[in-house]
Amino acid sequence: MRLTLSAGGEVTFNIPQRIDSIYGRSVGIQRGDGSRSLIGVFDYHGRLYQIEAKALPGGSDAAAETLRFHQSLVFTDGGSNRSEDTIRAYRQACPDTVGPPAGFDDPRCRGNARK
Repeated sequence: MRLTLSAGGEVTFNIPQRIDSIYGRSVGIQRGDGSRSLIGVFDYHGRLYQIEAKALPGGSDAAAETLRFHQSLVFTDGGSNRSEDTIRAYRQACPDTVGPPAGFDDPRCRGNARK
């Protein structure tokens, strides 16, 4: 059986996400029932971390609360899931970003193509 994060919904965005030096993806999904999910996925030390915040249809403060929960994940060991060479390549490709970009497709790397 194969399950996907977007089953029963439409992906509204799929962008890089970074928590300190741990890199992953952030995915937004609009569900058929009117609810919305904000999902963060990270591969770190051979484990898959997933955090999903779901806003039910019609919630008044749903967007703020969903975002707050989605951003509550913290990695406390100070490690990274990227090599120094990879981070250096991202910094060279995206020199105008503050902090290391999450990847070549990081929205802060506007106009920089992967070489």
